[in-house]
Amino acid sequence: MSHDPHSSGGEADPDKIDFKKVIAVGVVSLIIFALASWWAASILHSERTALGPRVEWKAPTELGNAEIGIVDQVPFQGDQRLQKWKAERAEWLNQYGWVDRARGVVHIPIDRAMEEIVAGAVPPPPAPDSMPPEGTR
Repeated sequence: MSHDPHSSGGEADPDKIDFKKVIAVGVVSLIIFALASWWAASILHSERTALGPRVEWKAPTELGNAEIGIVDQVPFQGDQRLQKWKAERAEWLNQYGWVDRARGVVHIPIDRAMEEIVAGAVPPPPAPDSMPPEGTR
């Protein structure tokens, strides 16, 4: 008995698509999707109902003026921190002052220090704690 590929002896034709099965799978998938969407919408509705009535949010009047929570919201036009910092550093660099009065360590203006270095003066090595902390200059 020879096997004929065109006979209908119980084998499905590999080139033929069973559209009934494809349509059935599509319809079942759409039904499952619709039920899942309805279920998600009902959960959302019940959660919104549990939260209470919807309250309209209004921006605080100080929004954008200064500080909000822990975030510094200084407007750019009014922010003078950088200029103040530069002025403080320039003042410290251009004046005489004590670094450590107990040890007799002073600082001199930067221009004078550069002139002395060019002239050949060698400054002594700094004491270990001669520089003041950042906030005390």
